[in-house]
This record gives sequence, structure tokens and C-alpha cells, in this order.
Amino acid sequence: MALIPIPDQPEDAETKAVFERIAASRGWVSNAMRALSAAPEGLRVFSAVGHYARYGTALTELQRELAILIVARSVPYAWAHHVPLGLQAGLMQGQIDAIGRGTTPHGLQPADRALCDYVFAFLAGKGIAPETATALNRQFSPRQVTDISLIAGYYLALGTMLLAFDVEIEPPEALAVELAWQRTQGGTR
Repeated sequence: MALIPIPDQPEDAETKAVFERIAASRGWVSNAMRALSAAPEGLRVFSAVGHYARYGTALTELQRELAILIVARSVPYAWAHHVPLGLQAGLMQGQIDAIGRGTTPHGLQPADRALCDYVFAFLAGKGIAPETATALNRQFSPRQVTDISLIAGYYLALGTMLLAFDVEIEPPEALAVELAWQRTQGGTR
């Protein structure tokens, strides 16, 4: 049962404006964003961070999806959304399966392996081992390390809210809209 009601359409002008902004940013308004609509100003700010995480970082599409999938592996809603996006970005199903098991996949480039190791450590909440930090800093600029951390932090917050709110996964035809939108957003950097 949902913790709070999740409206199909907003009733007030402020929330309508936020939904319009989200639709322009993502191509649609997902149940995840609808779930946060009881606080329209919070949703506006939070969705702006999400837009940056998806489309504004100095990372490749594949790198963004790796970070997201690592966080999403324990959130069925996010997993359902990002497995197809990860495949579209170039990941193999076996690599996604490894992430689902909580391990860094084989066959990745050194930078992508360093990213995965870092995000797994980030989520563990016990700090970052020196060898993980060294590998990450060898492969990524300070901006990119910050971007990876922002992605992981955003999706950790979103994922825990989705679980608490028991947000329903959209049907396949709605998820297809997301895949199509992502294809139009320029792919990798």
C-alpha cells in the first residue's frame, strides 16, 4: 500500500508547473516524480538534481548507468527503469546481472571498473579505501568524481523514498517512452 496518495495529475498551479518542467526535462512524469508531488518546491529542486545526474555530468551514458544500476540494485522500481537504459547504453546482460549480485562486472574498461568499485564502497557507508580512491582519481577528474558521487547520492535518496512510498512500476509501454527519450538526449559525452 502506498504511504501517501500519488496523484495522476496535479490539482494546483504550482505542482502543474513543476510537472511541466519535469516533462520537458525527461519526456514524461514518472511515478517516482509523482510520488514527491505533495511538496512541489522540494520536487522542483530534487528533480533538478536528477536532471543534472542524468544529462549534465561529465560522464558517459554508460558510466552514468553503471552508477545508477549499482544504487538501483535493491530498488525494484529503479532497477526496472535502468536495466533497459543500461543495455541501451552498451552494457551486457551478464554485466548487469553481476551488478545485481553486488559485484563489479568483468569486461569493463579500467575507468568503469574504478567507478563501480567506488560506488559500491560509497553505498557501504564506511568510507573509501585508499586503493579505491587512488584508482578512481587515476581515471577521473575531480569534477567527474563529484559527478559520480552526486549520481550515487541522488539515486540513493530517490531509491529509499521509492521503497518507503511503495511506488508502483509503470507498465512496459510507459517505460518505452523513457527509453525513446534517452535515445534523443545525445548518448555519451
